[in-house]
Amino acid sequence: MGYSFLHRKERIILTTIDVINEYGIQGISTREVAKRQGITEAAVFKHFPRKVDLLNAVLDFYAQYDKDISMSSLQQKDYLQAIFYFVTRYAEYYENYPQITAVTQSYDVLACEADFREKIKKIYFGRLTTLQILAAKAREAWLLSCELSAAQLAEIILGFFHAACLTWRFQTYAFSLKKYVASTLQVLLNSLITDRKKEGVRKWQEF
Repeated sequence: MGYSFLHRKERIILTTIDVINEYGIQGISTREVAKRQGITEAAVFKHFPRKVDLLNAVLDFYAQYDKDISMSSLQQKDYLQAIFYFVTRYAEYYENYPQITAVTQSYDVLACEADFREKIKKIYFGRLTTLQILAAKAREAWLLSCELSAAQLAEIILGFFHAACLTWRFQTYAFSLKKYVASTLQVLLNSLITDRKKEGVRKWQEF
């Protein structure tokens, strides 16, 4: 992936994500990042004094769209459409940048490190909370008919999405992640819509 048009600091972050994608979080080394960038390790440390700083920058990059996606979802009046929008936006982001899903699959490892624990928990629970709020609003509006709580429904949806990302990675991105996530989520949500709100099979709008 070419990064020549970007600022050096951002190029280092993106190259680090490439390395994580190939070797995992625990296999990351500033030496490998420097080698791929054609610079010295000292040049990497000029921007990121410690490897911890570099990985924290990677997490910031990973979550850079969280606030906007969450706000756009919460502002929608159709709460079921908002859930669909929220999840498919991330699917689109990941499909356009497959390497970034390596971070999604590293949550447990990152949570074991004190330097990253709070940040990765904030990212995870931030996304989960948005889904919980949307699910709760949908239930309050009698749009959903199920015995699952809003928290349970949010965990099911987010868990499915993470599993879909892992399958996509294992199958070397052989299918459209966005289309797969959208079609599965459509079936799931349609199965939960209350009878009095259901008019045939609901069509979901992709933005």
